[in-house]
This record gives sequence, C-alpha cells and structure tokens, in this order.
Amino acid sequence: MYAKTIADYVASMAYADLPAAVIAKAKDCVRDYLGSVLGAYPVRESRLIAEWVRDLGDRSEATVLGWGFRTSARSAALANGYFAEVLETQDGTSYGNNHPASVIQPAVLAAAEHMGASGREAITAIVAGYEVMNRVAASLPGEQSLGSMKTGTTGTIAAAAAVAKLLGLDATGIVNAMGISGFIVPLSMRENMWGPTVKPLLGGQAAMAGIQSALLAAKGFTGCEEIFKGTAPRFLGFCNLLSTDPVFDKLTERLGERYTILDVYYKPYAACRLSHSALEAALALVQEHAIAADAVEAIEVKTFARAARELGRYPEPDSSFIVCQFSLPYMLAVVLADKTIGPAQYRREKIADPAIQALSRKVRVLADETMSKSYPATTPARVRITLRSGKTFEKQVERHKWEPERGIPREELMAKFRELAGACLPREQVETLARTVDALDELASIAPLIRQAVI
Repeated sequence: MYAKTIADYVASMAYADLPAAVIAKAKDCVRDYLGSVLGAYPVRESRLIAEWVRDLGDRSEATVLGWGFRTSARSAALANGYFAEVLETQDGTSYGNNHPASVIQPAVLAAAEHMGASGREAITAIVAGYEVMNRVAASLPGEQSLGSMKTGTTGTIAAAAAVAKLLGLDATGIVNAMGISGFIVPLSMRENMWGPTVKPLLGGQAAMAGIQSALLAAKGFTGCEEIFKGTAPRFLGFCNLLSTDPVFDKLTERLGERYTILDVYYKPYAACRLSHSALEAALALVQEHAIAADAVEAIEVKTFARAARELGRYPEPDSSFIVCQFSLPYMLAVVLADKTIGPAQYRREKIADPAIQALSRKVRVLADETMSKSYPATTPARVRITLRSGKTFEKQVERHKWEPERGIPREELMAKFRELAGACLPREQVETLARTVDALDELASIAPLIRQAVI
C-alpha cells in the first residue's frame, strides 16, 4: 500500500538521520519562504487577506507573519500561505509543477508555533512535507492534472503528513491524516491561474486543510487507508481523480535513498517559472548591449509549447498583477524599460503605463517544436531583439538560473532574501532573522524565528 509505505517513512524520519545537505537545504527553503512572505507585505491584496483573517477573531495560537497579530494556527497558515504566493518568488520542483514552500512552510511553522516545537522538529516536519508533496506531484503526469493546480491539491496531503509528524502521530495516524485530507482537499481550479487575485490563496487553503486533517486524525478520526490509489473494486483514490494516467511508482521510488527537497529550485525573478529562461536571455541582451527600450522595433521569443501557450497573453492597462506575472509580453517590456523584473514592476501605475503597454505589443511568443520535446528536462527559450536600425541581438538559454543542475549560489539567495524581507523589516532585523534561520536547528522553540519575522 502506497499510503502505508509513505506513512511508515514519515513516522520513522528523525532529525539525527538527515544528511547535512538536506538540513542546509531545508534552512534555505525556510529563508526563501520568509523572504517571499515579507516581500508581499506592501501588496494591497496581502493587506486585505490580513484584515480578513484578523476580522475572523479566531483564538490566539500562531502569528500572521509580517503583520504580527495572532490567530488560530489554521487561519495563520491560510494568510501566510497566501503571502508566499503573491510575488511569484516561491520555490518549486520542475518535475512536479508544484510549490512546496507555499503550503508546507505555513502549515508547519503555524503548527510548530502553537505546539512550542523545536527548530529540529520543524526542520524534520518540513523535510517530510516536501518529500510527500514532491512525490505526489510527480505521480500525476501532464501539465493540467485534469484542470487543477497541484500546489493546492497535492499540498493538502503533504501538509497533513507534515503536521501529523509534528503532532507525534504514528504511521496509522499519518495514514488517517492523509486519508482525511483527501476528503477535504481544496480543488484549486486552474482557470483561476491567469488573472484573478484569489489565485495566491491556493497555498494557504492547502496549508489550512492539512492542519485540520492532522488535528482530526489526532482526535481519532479515520480516513481512507489508501488515499493515492483507492481500494478495490472502486479505485477512486486521489491520484485517479486528479490524473487520467497516474504513475503510482513515483510515490515511493527511491524513498529513503533520495531526498526530493534537494531537487527544489528557487526563483531569481518575480514571475512564473516558465518565463525564466526567456527573462534571463533578455536581461543578458539588454545589459550586454545597452539596449534602450525606445530603440526596439520587435522582440521574438521562441520557447517550449507550454510556456508559449500559457504566457503569451498581452496585458491591458487595468490588468491585475497576476495577469502580468503570467504574461511574457508584459515581463519582457519591463525588462527592456527597467533592466530588471521584481515586485516593483507589478505596481498598478507600471502596468497602466502607455509606454509599457505599447512595448508589450512588440513581443511575439512562439512555440518551438524542438524546444517542446526537451521540456520538462530543460526549459529552453531563445530571445531575438530587433532594433529600429535593423540590428538584431539573439540569445538562447537552455536551463535558467537557480535550478539545482546549474547550482544555486548562496550569496545570490541571500541577496534575494535581503531585498524581499527589506520591504517589511528594517535592515538590522533582516540580518538577525537570517542568522536565526541559519541556527534554526539550535532553537528549543521556533518562537524567536517568528518574533523576528514581524514588524
């Protein structure tokens, strides 16, 4: 049984057995998550979520990061999961098309704060949650997963397992927590991906449902014993409902031999990952050749089919920031104009800027058959910029920055964290928080980490 095998593994996982590289990666994931959450503090929709959660008046258990007020662990996870998704700077895995940080971190940190768990207990639960989430996502092939978004669906099961681990449940309890999660899992409809500002809620919804599932299991409630495949003769398990052709062996392949958290990438740009190779190429051309935006006649992007299909939309002056995070024409326009692509490039006045709107219309995004065949092993894109003078510049990127295969420089990750966290916290506090993350496994309680992540 896949569920029992995974539950046995999670239940037996111990901090003392984790390799040093896995512990270091988990700390990097925590830091990257906190940067994304704190960087989202100035965004209007983050304030609205914080206000909504505050107005619920839940009991005081865990902290809404950045804002500093306390609410129930479930509501804190909901808000913190939303914040993690707002800027599109969250971590992810290439083979699973999911974003573990947006679910596992808010669920584990909220539950750990409520329980008074240690840093080592939090790290172990985070590693367990990433392991489950990445494996479930990898078992669901294809891009669409029958119209749902993997982060908000697979994340619920993983959050349930991670919080159950924190609660000290045995393998049977973890099986029940995962089984319960399959019954209350939010169906994150993929149609909400390209514009509606509710989209970032998928991480928080999954984190909240995962906490609820684990707490119900701790009370003695039971769930399906085989959540992934289901039981005979029905076989209506989670994977069969989410994919027409699930690959169940991916759930347990090399379980205990290879930690999937090591396969996690980070985002150098505040944008959908499918755009990153094109953005890297464009930034290189603009910087190397000092290309001025008003000198550009046309920009052509050739990339793999999925990126061309999902990121080819043109922005409108009243488009949401979500639309622009998934619009290569918009992102390339601001790269040419601003020579960067970060949270500031999604402000309303920037989106409505007539010059940016006009420049975005000069971008053509085309699918390339050869590049499409190499995805998802690589994420190729070729950018050609033609000037009014007739001169052209061209660059191709096969695999963008901060993928594990290319290496992830710590100093660059730290720079990203400082920039994002600095949108909410003063510089000295940012540095203190960074040091606390580095010493997370030395904390008897994660309370100091939480205190330093609020204004």
